[in-house]
Amino acid sequence: MDASILRTAGFAPVDAAGWRALAEKALKGADFDATLLSQTDDGIAIQPIYPRREGALPLAHSHAATPHAGGAWTVNQRRDDADTARARAQMADDLENGATGIALVFKGSAAAHGAGMTASGETAFAKTAAARAATPFSLRLEANFQDKALSATLARALDKADARSAPVHFGLDPYSAALSGTSSEAGESAARAKDLIGFGFSGTVLNADGRLAHNAGAGEALELAIVAAALAENLRRLDAAGLAPETTFAATALCLAADQDQFLTTAKFRAARLLHARMQAACGISEPKPAHIHAETSWRMLTRLDPETNILRNTIAVFSAGTGGADEITVLPHTLALGVPDPFARRIARNMQVVLITESHLANVADPAAGAGGIEALTDALAEKAWELFADIEKAGGLSAAIASGDIARRVETARQARRVRPIVGTTLFALKAERPVTVLGPLSDVATPGLRPVLLADCVEAA
Repeated sequence: MDASILRTAGFAPVDAAGWRALAEKALKGADFDATLLSQTDDGIAIQPIYPRREGALPLAHSHAATPHAGGAWTVNQRRDDADTARARAQMADDLENGATGIALVFKGSAAAHGAGMTASGETAFAKTAAARAATPFSLRLEANFQDKALSATLARALDKADARSAPVHFGLDPYSAALSGTSSEAGESAARAKDLIGFGFSGTVLNADGRLAHNAGAGEALELAIVAAALAENLRRLDAAGLAPETTFAATALCLAADQDQFLTTAKFRAARLLHARMQAACGISEPKPAHIHAETSWRMLTRLDPETNILRNTIAVFSAGTGGADEITVLPHTLALGVPDPFARRIARNMQVVLITESHLANVADPAAGAGGIEALTDALAEKAWELFADIEKAGGLSAAIASGDIARRVETARQARRVRPIVGTTLFALKAERPVTVLGPLSDVATPGLRPVLLADCVEAA
């Protein structure tokens, strides 16, 4: 804060050394570092106080140019109900009441979490395309990479309907499928991506996705490193297919989980932009473009006990992703860990974003964390730690090789085992004496996979 403001308010200005002296006096002999310093699960030190970072510039994002969303980030709602008629009604309600994007979530995808639609051929996609042509909204496809027909079917339906007024994100992601053990066909990604890029839709075709690793236990730096490694592998594969790096960067969405750790989540999303810019520079791109970042609230932070507390966790996660510059956000409804969410849970998931945009005006400021010393320091530290881990993956032959060797799974498991046990409100702290009844539309499917699988933190605590 400016010294003149302090003097006007009746306070004498204090520098870092003066503050330290006052803090040590208040500690009455207790060790300063042991008492006031903390660290993240990645071992990044967090100081108790930081000076403002002078001259810091805001990090650019891309959602300012999204007329379908009114210049805010895209408010995504999941279409993940296997009941087709019910899902259509849900989608119509979402779009009439604030949603500006729909995520088509299919069974078997890493994002399904036991819910999800069943592939039903071109008819369902054609109807989706027709509805989209009448009311522009962003579309995101969440499907297993081995479901080869889905993305092509969607592209043909949208092309036939000439539905190009809003983005479509096809979400091709062979690496999450390989991590989950459901597919090992990454070699096909370049040809499929090249075909989809040829349709000329706005939006993205490929995902560089850290959500599965996060939900299986990875820390922030490892999640970012996996995203960077997936992007690097996309660059190599599409370069071999004759596409320029600029095309691949534009065609790849970075997908990250957002959880209830406000500052770390904001820093993680900002760090992703630094990594993206650094990789563009390494490719010799003279006019770098900001990444398109998709945020999804964390599955692993959800609880089955006292699920209303998940509303608070999701709200912090959305706030953090929004201040971190996410371009689209999908909220997992607060009852998803218990079953297919009902209309009330879906409305809460949608409205928490709408309120933050329309009433809190959170999307009106580009990078509000710019210059905040603590967040800037966390951003830089996360980016550097992630780059080190990314370099390790590259030295091992790239992401596909690291997945095949089991190295990524081992890193994720090590991170999960090492995570500090923290109290969970409603589960281990202030637990209800009797659980309130919760309404869901149906049970979730078994999500057992031979590879990585999402694990709720609450389940880990209960198991311990």
